[in-house]
Amino acid sequence: MQLDELLKSLKPKYEVEFIDADRVIKKLRETIESIPDRESIVASDAQKTFEASSNIRIPFPNGGKGVTPKLLLKYSKPAHVSLVGSFVRRTALLLDGKVTIDMAVTMPSHLYQAKDYRDYRYFQKRAYYLACLTDGIQKACIPDLATSFAYQDDNQAQPILVIEPVQDGQGNQNIQRNYRIRILLAAGIDLFPIDKTLPTKACIRSSAPKMEVERPSPTYNATIRSECCSLLSSRLLHQSVDQSSSFRDACMLGAIWLRQRGIGASIAKGGFGQFEWASVMSALMHGGERANRRDLMTSYSSYQLFKATLQFLANTDPVAFPIFYPSIALDVARTNHPTLFDESRGLNLLFKMSSWSYKRLQHEAQNSLEALDDPLVDQFRVLFISRVGIISAQIIIFAEADRARVCLKEHEMVAAGGDSMLNWTADCADKVHARFTYGLGDRTTLICPHVPSRASWQVSSAPPLLGADSYVTVGLLLNPENSRRTVDRGPPVDNNKASALFREFWGDRAELRRFKDGTISESVVWTEPDAKRAPLNVIIRHILERHFNIHESSDGDIIPKAIDNLLPQHESTQTDLLGPFTSTRNTYEALSKSIRDLENLPLQIRQISAASPALRFSSITPPIANKQSSLEWPVEIQIQFEGSTLWPQDLVAVQRTKIAFLQKVAEGLERGGWASTVALALDTSKGKLPEEPFLDVATQDGIIFRLRIYHEYELRILEQALHGQAASAASREELALAILEHKRRYIQGPAHTQAVFALSTKFSLLSPTIRLLKKWRDAHLLSSHLRDELIEILAIRTFLYPAPWQPPGSLNSAFFRTLAFIASWDWHLDPLIVDLNSELRKPDIEGISTAFQARRKLDPGMHRVAMFAASDIDRHGIVWTDRRPAKVIASRFTKLAAAATAMIKESGLGLAPDLLFLPSLAEYDFIVHLRHEVSEAKSTKSFKNIEMGTAKNPLKVLLKPAQEFFDELEDLYGDHIVFFHNQSAATAIAGLWNPTTGPRDWKIDLGYNAIPMYKVGSVEPHVMINKLAVLHDIARLGGDMIAKIDHNL
Repeated sequence: MQLDELLKSLKPKYEVEFIDADRVIKKLRETIESIPDRESIVASDAQKTFEASSNIRIPFPNGGKGVTPKLLLKYSKPAHVSLVGSFVRRTALLLDGKVTIDMAVTMPSHLYQAKDYRDYRYFQKRAYYLACLTDGIQKACIPDLATSFAYQDDNQAQPILVIEPVQDGQGNQNIQRNYRIRILLAAGIDLFPIDKTLPTKACIRSSAPKMEVERPSPTYNATIRSECCSLLSSRLLHQSVDQSSSFRDACMLGAIWLRQRGIGASIAKGGFGQFEWASVMSALMHGGERANRRDLMTSYSSYQLFKATLQFLANTDPVAFPIFYPSIALDVARTNHPTLFDESRGLNLLFKMSSWSYKRLQHEAQNSLEALDDPLVDQFRVLFISRVGIISAQIIIFAEADRARVCLKEHEMVAAGGDSMLNWTADCADKVHARFTYGLGDRTTLICPHVPSRASWQVSSAPPLLGADSYVTVGLLLNPENSRRTVDRGPPVDNNKASALFREFWGDRAELRRFKDGTISESVVWTEPDAKRAPLNVIIRHILERHFNIHESSDGDIIPKAIDNLLPQHESTQTDLLGPFTSTRNTYEALSKSIRDLENLPLQIRQISAASPALRFSSITPPIANKQSSLEWPVEIQIQFEGSTLWPQDLVAVQRTKIAFLQKVAEGLERGGWASTVALALDTSKGKLPEEPFLDVATQDGIIFRLRIYHEYELRILEQALHGQAASAASREELALAILEHKRRYIQGPAHTQAVFALSTKFSLLSPTIRLLKKWRDAHLLSSHLRDELIEILAIRTFLYPAPWQPPGSLNSAFFRTLAFIASWDWHLDPLIVDLNSELRKPDIEGISTAFQARRKLDPGMHRVAMFAASDIDRHGIVWTDRRPAKVIASRFTKLAAAATAMIKESGLGLAPDLLFLPSLAEYDFIVHLRHEVSEAKSTKSFKNIEMGTAKNPLKVLLKPAQEFFDELEDLYGDHIVFFHNQSAATAIAGLWNPTTGPRDWKIDLGYNAIPMYKVGSVEPHVMINKLAVLHDIARLGGDMIAKIDHNL
């Protein structure tokens, strides 16, 4: 159904929208067929006399340089004028607001001699023929048409004439002119023998010193063959349309899929467009050497044809194993081009592609097939809606280089011979790809050079050269397991040839090194004095400097600024992303063993579980041993004892029993000398429920752990109280919240920690992505509104469901993709479902979707749950989003992500990542600016109004005055003001007045300081919150911590 609607929306209405196009086509056909013949003229004279008389510059290859002076040029009436391409097959799409109509003009064979296939003579005569056509069309003076030259698919030997309608402002505005017409040139199929233009033939004589063997010119040969069999190719595709009723729609699906991935027919876009897609489908439909059978059946539906073609592209390697249709015996020399050779045409259908462009096409096909097999992926969106261009979040590191410094200049390319002149930028891309492939090795899984396309030009001008601002952009898809490696191991020292190549490539960076296995090999060590520079940055810089003579002043001039440096940097961060958490995790393991080994405990310990961001590698600042800053965040773990009938059945008694158990644990740890300090304390309870105890343990290396006890029967006691008949409505609400908090802390919390821990070890970039996303949340003052676990699930989704990409290969990519998803997530209508432990099956997913729909019906205003985030751990989808974030906060969250995504797209390679973390404060009603000492406070001596009585407590966790102040404001004014702050760097607290505090009818017990006011036309008194008085109270409460308060009263 979705596919049908998509195609319906993109299919042109041929009978309605192209009435004007039909008129122009008819007129053009008549004009072309009536152009008079021209006498023969030598090329040297044609360049002078023709251009002077017609004001048309003959589009000779290479701008006319190297034209054979005595070559006879002639124009005669074309053999055929016919429509070809997607328009006549009815497979065109309104993708860019215009439809391209191709008109093929077949040149008569008598214009050419038997050996004109050599040395560009065919293309020189072709250029003159095109100029004569252009002159005749211009002299016909067809109104409201503009003409220009362009290169067909970026092939500089194939100039074409582009005709576009223009609106003069006086025509009929109802006439639709959403089309462009391309005049293509074709030749007779028997103009040159097929065996003369096979891929193995050398049809270009080099102007360089004579070599023993001429280099083959496969692209040059295939370009000639493609024009000779242009009409045959059109007929073959028409036959496929007639044989399969679904062929048209499958072609259109393929065209949409390719466009969304930035892949197209032009060489700059990979050399694989709708024509190549249709040709491959047609070849597969008619069989070949692949077991002499048809790969596609004519009875397939359009979706089946589309998917089968994807499978063919994903599972075949025509570079390593050339494919022939039908089966023939042809000795094809190994080239850099994939080969899908059609014997009937003598043409390699993939001649415009290179090995790396096909690898990218194959990569995209594999990604799409993986998405089709994943039930949690929106397959329609991934395949046909999401944009996956070459310059996108998929390609994560870019290296820019001026073309003149990257490779040979254009005139040098021509002198080099071979296929270089057809598209020197593609040849440049091949050279760049070769250097980066050798230099980066297994650090990357995909390397995609992107070369610029040439624009069209006026018929009276010479073809434009690429300017000094034209760049070759190299996209790298990184392998995160290897990209941060600091030592590259080369060939063994006894392999002289490979060692010489290695030293030639790396220069003075290469060195001999003895490895642990005893072998001596060439190697390169990538260590720099500045630890913040990742090895990959250093390698790219070295490649560009040594092989392309590009010297820049900073990394930002060559590659995008890495976002890694925004996270706290520690030793080995660039090579081991989990390294900062290792000491904490090791200390936790040691503490767990010490607790299990304690004697004289009332019950045996069943389980000790981690329940802290620091133990799942997701805290913004890792707790580092012997660092005072680590005291800010106690590392929470929980202990579960074996069950016993002696546990009390009263909540108060349960908490007292926990106190006794924790006291035993504290005594044992102190007696064993494992803990330097211990302290037993109670959580502050805001309701009537008893306070829960915890034990803070400071280890010898300075890390503080907070121990809690989990008693499974405690949940049953709470549920029994909730369903008891004596409970009031207020008590029920309090008990319901207590049950949810109990599950969050003791059941889902440890399970979530274990899942994130496992995924962080599987995906090395997950931990820094989570930390960076939390830092971004905090920077925009949303710390108190979005729980850590929700942020972690959003980041995990990027790695578990990366379609249409592979899992991110860099932190930039992972962070940007996560922001892009948040920006596009329609949480009003779509639940977030993430299978953390690969336990969800199709019925489970359907059950979660049903629960989401039921919750939306029960609470259509989303007062309790705005964002529904479910997983295999929380199938109800509310544990991490109950009452937080509120609907207004959720909207702001997605809008901030959308703004960040827009900035990323607009800035491109010049993005300064730190700008993404600058908050906007203009939208808030008031802002409480805190003194700098508050966020940096190491004690409470300077702030008498928040000093706490903890002198008797030998274990004093570093107090955070700003957080304490924020919590107090929430307690006092949380019902009337929405507060915002950054818990990581507390510099300000912002606030928005709750709309319910605006003008309203007076009543007693409003709950806030109100002032009277009168509405125009009303005699009844109204009241509203006394904003100025509340701000004065906040200032009085904050005291010396507050620098100033800005407000919009």
